[in-house]
Amino acid sequence: MGETSHVYLTAAEVAKLAELCDMATGEDSRAAKQGDVVLILAYTGLRFGELTGLNVEDVDLQARRIRVRRSITQCLVASLEGPPKSRAGRRSVPIPERLVPILKRRIEGRMAGQPAIMSPKGSRLGIENWKRAVGWRTRIVELGRPTMRVHDLRHTYASLARSAGADMKLLQVTMGHASIMVTAHTYADLYDSDLDRVANALDGLGD
Repeated sequence: MGETSHVYLTAAEVAKLAELCDMATGEDSRAAKQGDVVLILAYTGLRFGELTGLNVEDVDLQARRIRVRRSITQCLVASLEGPPKSRAGRRSVPIPERLVPILKRRIEGRMAGQPAIMSPKGSRLGIENWKRAVGWRTRIVELGRPTMRVHDLRHTYASLARSAGADMKLLQVTMGHASIMVTAHTYADLYDSDLDRVANALDGLGD
């Protein structure tokens, strides 16, 4: 089976997609402002199931950490809660300052065991319901990225983190990959320029 190419959004595209999703849901309530989901996924690298599994107690705004402890998988008849994809998936993810007010608005005044990110109807988030609520297929066409999947927001995190200077080991930890080989295989294209730097450094050595 061939590899699926990744879609990497720029920071400007992330902001635009979030805006488009907000316009689709219309209301400005904590539950209905669904462009937040785009920003959280793109700036934390969480899998959608990990985002769905977050409770209020898992979001520590003072320490600026999200603690990933569970993942929720949707099937045809129910949502199944379980551990993250691998042992490395149980991790602590840094929260960029830009997400602090967004997450604060989401969890403020709510009980520790309640969902951190709610659906437009105020229940635990589900990917298919969320895509319908924001009109995902229409939004990505409007963005000019018609082949984009929701999972590409996780790939976008990798790209943005790489641009910000994250090395492969740091990326492995924050994304919860079981090994650095997984990271290297998945995001080799993001580190291709490193190979050029090695070659250039070798060229600079004296004979």
